[in-house]
Amino acid sequence: MSLAAAEIHRPLDVRLAVTAAGSWLVVALGIMVGTVCAAALAVLGTVGVVAALLAARMGRPDRRTLFLLIAAVLLCCTGFAFATALRVGAADTVARDLAGTRSRGVLTIVDDPRPLAAAGFDGRGIVLVRGDLESVRRRGAETPTTGSVLVFAPVEGWADLLPGQRVGFLGRFDAPLRADLSVATIRADKPPEEVSEPSRLQRGAGSVRAQFARLSADVLDHDGAGLLPGLVLGDVSALPEPIRDDFKAAGLTHLTAVSGSNFALVCGAVLLVVRPLGPRPAAVLTAVALVGFVIVVRPSPSVLRAAVMGLIALVALVTGRRRQAMPALAAAVLVLLAVSPALAVDAGFALSVFATAALVMIAPTWSDRLKLWGCPRGLAEVLAVAAAAHLVSIPVVAAISGQVSLVAVLANVLATPAVVPATILGALASTVGLVWPLAAEVMIRLAGPAVWWLLGTARWCAGLPGARIAVPDGWLGATLLIGAGLVATAWLASARARWMVVGAVLAFGAVWVPTHWV
Repeated sequence: MSLAAAEIHRPLDVRLAVTAAGSWLVVALGIMVGTVCAAALAVLGTVGVVAALLAARMGRPDRRTLFLLIAAVLLCCTGFAFATALRVGAADTVARDLAGTRSRGVLTIVDDPRPLAAAGFDGRGIVLVRGDLESVRRRGAETPTTGSVLVFAPVEGWADLLPGQRVGFLGRFDAPLRADLSVATIRADKPPEEVSEPSRLQRGAGSVRAQFARLSADVLDHDGAGLLPGLVLGDVSALPEPIRDDFKAAGLTHLTAVSGSNFALVCGAVLLVVRPLGPRPAAVLTAVALVGFVIVVRPSPSVLRAAVMGLIALVALVTGRRRQAMPALAAAVLVLLAVSPALAVDAGFALSVFATAALVMIAPTWSDRLKLWGCPRGLAEVLAVAAAAHLVSIPVVAAISGQVSLVAVLANVLATPAVVPATILGALASTVGLVWPLAAEVMIRLAGPAVWWLLGTARWCAGLPGARIAVPDGWLGATLLIGAGLVATAWLASARARWMVVGAVLAFGAVWVPTHWV
């Protein structure tokens, strides 16, 4: 048995994963429920730590280790609970102070403005802008303020802003739309009054993105020119709405945003090229490529999160050592939650973590099983990755969208051969586009067949009968699908469980069918 195969079949060390999951749950509950909940969790955690330490002193050696582990987990959760209580309390105070006022403010843009399908402000287009509030001017006094905000603003003057720019504006401050540590939802019906110059890095990144979009439009058709910048750089500003709907129905929306797979592909390609230089130079050059890619696609929280997850996935795939990848994933979750607690209630963060965990924990085992059944190695790995990522993501997708794609595994398997060449060629084209446009056009033209295949796959899969089904959204939909997943797992694992499931289904049908018919 090879080293990689032996590594796959060894049990995973999930102790740090338990700590990360507990801390994540504590932060999410504290943010969603409020300061009182976070404070109560902190107190309960403190009591639990004391009880576990006392039990460890009186227990036998094996139990002492268990109680010390419990104390460590509770201690970490308690620290996050105290920090969350402070953050939630500060955000609530600022939100109450600003709600219902019309004031002048200053904010720093943190992400590219996103156009919304709905029209507003007398029929004009509107954009959604995310920013960090710096100050508010009311009654002639400038008050320093902190907290993230959402701004609904007209396209004029707002659509071309870049991350890092400071903007002065006049708008109406309302309560936050979601419990995510934001302090206000702002409606600005006029262009910004003052706009600072973007940094050189952001100007350079904006030039790269604009040039890549122009070259794509010159070489590809309308749909392809909208998809390729979204696939490579997360720029979906030119992506037609019907294409968005097709990708959503087919379960391929992750291809139209910067995800961990983008970073894994780009860094993996760089690593293959520079590996002959030796381990240290290869690591340095790969890190430089990662930083440059982050700058070009915008260093927003979602991009930084994707970069971390992509690196973990890359390490797991290159080394084949899942025992190191799982603790690394858990540590990344803890660090990211400490830096940005709002990620605990971010659906994108949950999808990234779950998909990465599936790649580390589930996909290798499924791939081995498929190969034992005679499936070719390449197809087995593609099927295992697509199925595992989709399976663990279903509850989150159902909670946020109220629908589940039944063709997502098929669509991802069909799309996989085209994603790698399209992403790598597109990334190379975006890199050389400013200095050598002709070479960039050639690379984009070479990526054209892969883009065409992705568009055709999305259209065909979205058009299949029953491509997606409606399910309850929110916690109910997530709970139902988690339960369905556990039932399916039990069905496959035990003959006794299969008979129990059959009995439960028959009992439910015996009650529901006559009642529904009557």
